[in-house]
Amino acid sequence: MRYLVLITTFFLSLASSTGVPASSYITLEGTSVTVQDNLDSELNPMGLRFRVGMPLADNLDIEAHFGFGGDDRDSAYDEFNATYGGLFLKGYVPIGFNSAFYALGGYSGVALSQTVNGNEFTDKRYGFSYGAGLETKISERTDLTADYMRYVRDEGLFKDISAISFGIKFYF
Repeated sequence: MRYLVLITTFFLSLASSTGVPASSYITLEGTSVTVQDNLDSELNPMGLRFRVGMPLADNLDIEAHFGFGGDDRDSAYDEFNATYGGLFLKGYVPIGFNSAFYALGGYSGVALSQTVNGNEFTDKRYGFSYGAGLETKISERTDLTADYMRYVRDEGLFKDISAISFGIKFYF
C-alpha cells in the first residue's frame, strides 16, 4: 500500500504540472464492499471511500481511491476489515447538461483481515481494477456520485472484491 500512495502522489504532482485549467476534486462516499470467499459466501463490510482527482484533458481525469470498511455483525467471525487503494484513469461521456457517465480503469491494492475466535487471518491482493458510474451536478462546485468498482478478482481465500459507493464530490 505504501508504494501505491507514493505512485499516486507522483502522478498527481506530474498531472498538476500539465497546465490543465480545470478544477481538482475530492469525493467522500459511503461504500458497501462485497468480498466473495472461495466457499461462495459473501461478506459485506460497510465503510467510507475517499477519491482525489484532477483533469488530464477534456473528459479524462486521473484519480486515486482510498477506502476502508469493517463488519462485526456475523456470528461466524469476530471481525472483518477491508482496506483498499488504487490509481485510475477516468473517462467521461456527458449526458445532457448536468450529468455524465464515466468508466475507469487502473491498478489497486486490497488488504483484508478476518478475526475468528481470536485468530487473525490476512490476505493482500494487487491487480487491475475497473468500474463505471454516474455523476450529476447539484451546484457549481458539487456533484452527486454513484459507482460500481471491481477492485480485485483472483483465486484464493477471497476471490472477488467489489464495491458500490454513493457520495458527494467537491471541486476546489
